[in-house]
Amino acid sequence: MKEPYLSRDFRETVALRFPAQAKELNTAFDMRLSALLAENADASKEKQYHLKRQILPGIAAYETLQRVMPKEEALQTVHGYVGQLAKTSHKQLAALLHIPGLYRLVPGVFVKSTRSVFGPAAGFAPKELQTGNGIWRVDMMKCPYHDTCKEYGCPELCRCFCDSDDISYTGLHPKLIWERSMTLGRGNDRCDFCMKVEK
Repeated sequence: MKEPYLSRDFRETVALRFPAQAKELNTAFDMRLSALLAENADASKEKQYHLKRQILPGIAAYETLQRVMPKEEALQTVHGYVGQLAKTSHKQLAALLHIPGLYRLVPGVFVKSTRSVFGPAAGFAPKELQTGNGIWRVDMMKCPYHDTCKEYGCPELCRCFCDSDDISYTGLHPKLIWERSMTLGRGNDRCDFCMKVEK
């Protein structure tokens, strides 16, 4: 598996900002990430996808950066990594949606991806409210991003991942509306996702 983007971005930060401590910080990060991976080794293959790609490297980066910067700055730094990936993803999706009529398929794609990547096997608990006629409306009652961040004492880190959804999906196309007023990571009892085609 290639190095997750959060690991790569962390290494870039320490090389640029803390060159004298870069070796020590990289070692601390690697050791922490290895420990986190070992502690979560029994998680399902579906959950591992989220743990390895984003959640655990995010926790390791956040904790390690706090050795050399205040907690809030470490949080904003990791938020920047996640946000940058979301901006790239937004650009790619928006470019793809220039293909005439393609935007109409987006809610249906969200239905499929929720069932395959964001389902119970991966530690999510989606409650489908509407999944047809150009509307994807789902309440997420449980989320491994929220649960894992909370379990490791950094619930505030989950907001980085919540915000990345908004960056990725807001304003993709004039006829597509992304709505969400609540998220588990921001302290609500659910995430109320909605992507719909404007009639």
